[in-house]
Amino acid sequence: MLKRIITLIAALAILSAPAFAGDRPEFDCVGDDATNYFNDAIKNMVVVQNPWNLSSDFTGYIFNGEPMEYFIPPVQMTPDICFLDPVYLSAYTQWRRPAVYDYKIVLQMDPQSDLDINIVDCVVKHNSKTAFGTDPWEGADQTGRFQLTDGTSVFMPGANPMITVMAMPGPNAVFGFNNPFYLTNRTQGGLTDLLMQNLLYTSKALWEEGLVARMPEYSVGDENPLSAGDMLAIRIEIPFLNPVDIRYGRDNVCIKYVGIDGTIFTQ
Repeated sequence: MLKRIITLIAALAILSAPAFAGDRPEFDCVGDDATNYFNDAIKNMVVVQNPWNLSSDFTGYIFNGEPMEYFIPPVQMTPDICFLDPVYLSAYTQWRRPAVYDYKIVLQMDPQSDLDINIVDCVVKHNSKTAFGTDPWEGADQTGRFQLTDGTSVFMPGANPMITVMAMPGPNAVFGFNNPFYLTNRTQGGLTDLLMQNLLYTSKALWEEGLVARMPEYSVGDENPLSAGDMLAIRIEIPFLNPVDIRYGRDNVCIKYVGIDGTIFTQ
């Protein structure tokens, strides 16, 4: 009897083996992922190993009457003061001005992990012309942080940007995924779940910030698993209380995750 059970388990394992695939690191941004301004040695390695990133510009593609991928800045793009060599164009939001930056990014693989929403920032003190300040009241800064005239530093959470991340069904969406839903942030400290709708975050200087979105699953609310070709709509809102100058461009936001080998969506 035991021998039959072992044989049955082994047979089932063999039969189910083709259903499993390898997993690969992947990243997706607006436009051509392979030429993103902020690509580093690691991203370039991923492009070499995942050649579909060379066919990743969906900015001219329409699905259900809407563009599949885009960046919508709040104002005209101008040369960025943080990223100068080569010149990088971004949209400038000065202090005390509310603004909205909209991104929509196509996933090229089925995610097999949580998703990192990575944001590269240019955050400086008001009227600064460089992130590398040498004089008082000049140079890099942090969102939500006020410095009083006596040098006292005060942090106000409500003066920080807010991010909203919504998953949208694409041409290969799983059965039943018909309506968009908000992703859920898994905080890095404490691993607490927070809805990614008007979620406050803080940014500093020209560093990259990372927010983790929990991998969607059938078992949670109105969520559905994500597939290659699904899209993430990301909105960054700058409040009127904002005490710093901020710049974001098309390449500043990317999504990093582990994808399932063989699940590829290209142009």
